Amino acid sequence: MDLKVGVVIADEWKSIVKDRRLFAILFIVPVMYTLLFGAIYTHHKVTELSTVVMDDDQSPLSRQIIQAFDESETFRITQRVHSEEEVKQALASGEAQVGLFIPDRFEASLKQGQTLPLLTWVDGSNMIYSNTATKGANEVITTFSMGLSAKKLQLQQGLQDEQVLHTLSPIPYRYRILYNPTVNYSDFMIYGLIGAILQQVLFLGIALAITREKDQGTWQRFAYWRREPWRLAYAKTAPYFLINLFNTTVALCIALYVYQAPFAGSAALVFLTVLCFTFAVSGIGYLISLISANQLGATQTAMLIAVPSFLLSGFTWPFEAMPKALQAVGHMLPLTYFLDAIRNVLVKANEFSVIWRDCLAMAMMGMVAYFIALLLTRFLVFRKKEELQAEPGLNAPRSSDSTSLTI
Repeated sequence: MDLKVGVVIADEWKSIVKDRRLFAILFIVPVMYTLLFGAIYTHHKVTELSTVVMDDDQSPLSRQIIQAFDESETFRITQRVHSEEEVKQALASGEAQVGLFIPDRFEASLKQGQTLPLLTWVDGSNMIYSNTATKGANEVITTFSMGLSAKKLQLQQGLQDEQVLHTLSPIPYRYRILYNPTVNYSDFMIYGLIGAILQQVLFLGIALAITREKDQGTWQRFAYWRREPWRLAYAKTAPYFLINLFNTTVALCIALYVYQAPFAGSAALVFLTVLCFTFAVSGIGYLISLISANQLGATQTAMLIAVPSFLLSGFTWPFEAMPKALQAVGHMLPLTYFLDAIRNVLVKANEFSVIWRDCLAMAMMGMVAYFIALLLTRFLVFRKKEELQAEPGLNAPRSSDSTSLTI
């Protein structure tokens, strides 16, 4: 037979067109992800950072400064506090990303020719926050102090604009970056990348657990567990659950001892977070594997979920700067809650009271996914084979299968 290259190319095109999933991956997914990732950054910059204020001066000048911060597009005053501890607590819990402190006798000191610096605290666990806040605060304070001093000099000494520019000195300003004072990119990124890798590996492993049986033609033997679908779910996901716990332990040890990543919180809370995350990803991966026809389809579906998860998790680009629709998508992904909890525990040393919502969200995701999978296994997956099961010799599995399926 004379096999022609043109015929093979034509057959390959036919296969691509007939395989709707492959066609979508080749032609639709690149466009979809480009639009998705581009939409994440449509706001171009981070604005409206939640800001708490501690005003010990309580003067007309301090109120003007607070107003200037609130009118800036970078900041949004959300709370007034009365102690440094309250400021740090707001930043630790995520209620605020910036804290502004105006010291006592600030206005009086300026009038006497003395300078008391303004101070901002910034959440450095996300470097997008720290870079934006320090730049924004410097702009607000410089602009405000220049305007205030220019007005004062023009009124008191009758100086012109050019003379004012040569005479002015801005209000002193200092900032303190919490949780990552050295602005270290490894402290910022390493845990996020570890979480993304762990999720992708676990998705791939579990997504192939059932489709492997389908491709090998051994799937129907599990019809024996149709009335006890939890057995199948347990048998197929338990190994991967343990593997992910091992992988997470190894990855965290490498991050801690090789790369000196921060480990400020409780190991017990880290373990709880990892358990909830593994449960959620296992449930979703198992459901994907159950509804996929083969290993290729399961892999493709798992990757469609895993690939955008890191960018949509809010770990690198804050949710506040994303469109509302993408915020909603991000909050449906387990990686979002895992990375938030991990950062709160390992970087900020927070307690369970801060991360319980993240753990609950991941646990609920896992329960919903497993519940749907159990219903499908019980009522739909093996429905087409019910008549075959009623035939002689098919009411129970062979003795060898019975031994292998007993838990």
